[in-house]
Amino acid sequence: METASLIISCLALFFGIYTYCRHDRKIKIMDERIKEYQIDSFEKQKIDQKKAIIEANFVKGSNGKSIVKVYNKGIAIARNVNVNFPEMEGVHVSSNPLPIDIRPKNSIDIRIVLFMSSNRKDKIDLTFTWSDDLCESNQSIQTIPLN
Repeated sequence: METASLIISCLALFFGIYTYCRHDRKIKIMDERIKEYQIDSFEKQKIDQKKAIIEANFVKGSNGKSIVKVYNKGIAIARNVNVNFPEMEGVHVSSNPLPIDIRPKNSIDIRIVLFMSSNRKDKIDLTFTWSDDLCESNQSIQTIPLN
């Protein structure tokens, strides 16, 4: 009878040690994954702090006078922002203060005049170029509707 209780006690001890080691290994793997995720998040956040994101919206005005609002959605200052308007029939850029620096969460207005023309397209492809703390030569193309 003593032998059976000794065997049961040893099995219980062995099972307890096995369960502890298995659980400890899973915790260490999860801890390593969490640390990798935190490092990746910090690196992404560090990159985002150096990045400027330039986008534009079209605001329709009266008498054909409209505004293209160019804004910086990023966290860093966008330096030497330039917006290239393609030559289009029926679209005239009346004021273009570029190149200019745009602070984060700020915008600039570019006034354009739209003329009635049968050949005028409903959309325009704008090409943005700028520099920020992450890269000296960023470029982006955005299509905006003209209505």
